[in-house]
Amino acid sequence: MNIIIQRGRVWKMDELPEYSIALDGAVSGPKIDPEHRKFSFDHHSDCYRFCTLSACMQAHTAIRLGLDPEQYSIFVNDIDSDVAAAIWCLKNKDRCEEPLAIKLINAIGLGDMHAGAFNTNGMGKVIEWVSLPETDSRKNGDYSKLSDEGLNSILESVLLRIDMYVNGDAKPEVDKIQLSPHYNILRNQNGWVLVESDDPHAFSGLYKAGFDRIVLLRHQPDGSICYSIAKRSDFIGEFPITKFYTALNKIEPGWGGSSVIGGSPRNHDGSRSKIPPEKLTEIIDEIVLKKIKSQSIKAVKKNSTIPPGSK
Repeated sequence: MNIIIQRGRVWKMDELPEYSIALDGAVSGPKIDPEHRKFSFDHHSDCYRFCTLSACMQAHTAIRLGLDPEQYSIFVNDIDSDVAAAIWCLKNKDRCEEPLAIKLINAIGLGDMHAGAFNTNGMGKVIEWVSLPETDSRKNGDYSKLSDEGLNSILESVLLRIDMYVNGDAKPEVDKIQLSPHYNILRNQNGWVLVESDDPHAFSGLYKAGFDRIVLLRHQPDGSICYSIAKRSDFIGEFPITKFYTALNKIEPGWGGSSVIGGSPRNHDGSRSKIPPEKLTEIIDEIVLKKIKSQSIKAVKKNSTIPPGSK
């Protein structure tokens, strides 16, 4: 099995050779081409996030339904616990039906599908521990500087931890984990919050605190800013994330994601957005306030309508 990591790159299905699997945004949207043995296990675009399985759950399901990944090349443009768990499944197809493997894949998958908005049934410490090689690198500011080879080292470290958990050897290390999301709320107006945090799992704490619409920023060592824009689910209104992408792409190409979470460009050199927070806030406020005003006008018109037969 060949694993190709190219930070920030998005391939088209036509570019991939036969026997290819793209993970978690390496190709946009979930796609299946059994004739040419090409598959995209993605849940970031061209889908409804709340009912589309995460990359690791798609890989896990495909294997249990008969996919034999041994001959495939795996295409990746970023490393997180979802990608690593998907690769673990593809490399360990004979272990995918083990109870601890199923438990871990479901926990990582649900956590990633809903960006921390979903209860992972007491598996929070396990996910945090499994993810530490990646999350510590992000917190330390090293992640954005890593080469593709460096990202592969992160992947190997996470895979080792998944092995330890599935082998039943992780409990002493997991017990040391303290879950304490760290964040600083910079602004709370117009129904959404602007938050600064270097914690990649801050969304879970923010959702638990009652915030449904969030823009999270993290300053990068190169001066760029990593933005993540999210809402609890597709059932939360007055925060049209895809419209934000459209507006932001007019200034800076590369913004994108799903209807419930996405963010700034992922450039191959590790840099992210050059848009300052003040400008981002202005753009989002303009769209949000316009949406709220439009809905208010519709509500007034609806309530003022005289029912047929009334005097």
